[in-house]
Amino acid sequence: MRTKIFASALVALAALLAAEGAEAQTTRRIRDSNWRQSERGSVQQGSPQRFALELRFGPYYPAVDDEFGGDGPYSKFFGDKGRFHFGAEFDWQALRIPWVGSLGPGIGLGYTSASGKAFREGTYDAPDGAYYYDDRRVGETSLTILPMHLSAVLRFDELFRRTGIPIIPYGKIGFGAGLWWVDVGDETAEVGTGDDAVKGRGFSYGVHWALGGMLALDWLGRRSMAALDQESGINHVHLFGEWTNQNLGLGANQMKVGTSTWTVGLTLEM
Repeated sequence: MRTKIFASALVALAALLAAEGAEAQTTRRIRDSNWRQSERGSVQQGSPQRFALELRFGPYYPAVDDEFGGDGPYSKFFGDKGRFHFGAEFDWQALRIPWVGSLGPGIGLGYTSASGKAFREGTYDAPDGAYYYDDRRVGETSLTILPMHLSAVLRFDELFRRTGIPIIPYGKIGFGAGLWWVDVGDETAEVGTGDDAVKGRGFSYGVHWALGGMLALDWLGRRSMAALDQESGINHVHLFGEWTNQNLGLGANQMKVGTSTWTVGLTLEM
């Protein structure tokens, strides 16, 4: 699955670079230029732009242990290093605000998982009254999280559209959620026995927000971007970096499976 995600993320960029190479062979008599020059005073108009698709990657640090003061069951089972997270987001650029940018809803879904050796049954109570597991066994336990969100997305792209300066800041805020489950071996974990058994799975919700910036790749070739737009409907290709905060687990008896972390990826506007 990861291979397919990476391949999809690189298709548009590869097409852009290939088109630029072909352009260089057929238009060598046209002088070199770059985005700073006067003839690039505005972004070339192409097909209508209404949507954005993000393919995103980065570390994920589940906040499970926050309610334990940072030293709880998650770190005991899985350690404290970040886990690989990948996902996608689709935005509808519903409204264009003059001299500001685009505003609209965005929906995102991601995937991350942590695994480690399981423990035997606990054998003692600690002095503070907490119940601890104290011995590893051969089997594995894993925690899988599917973070998602529905947010308002504001992209400050008017400067880019009017001048060609390829920097686009943006912000997001909205509703966040996370579907999660814990497996021990091939089965969903359980706490308790008989009628009192509780499955190790749940749904946590809260607030999602993010701040980031995009670097437009139009400077790789105006004619190449125009050709890409004509052939695929993709108006612009951007690299982006983002700080993401998912404060999940605000409801009663919900596990905190959100994170605060950085994310990078590729944005296609179409």
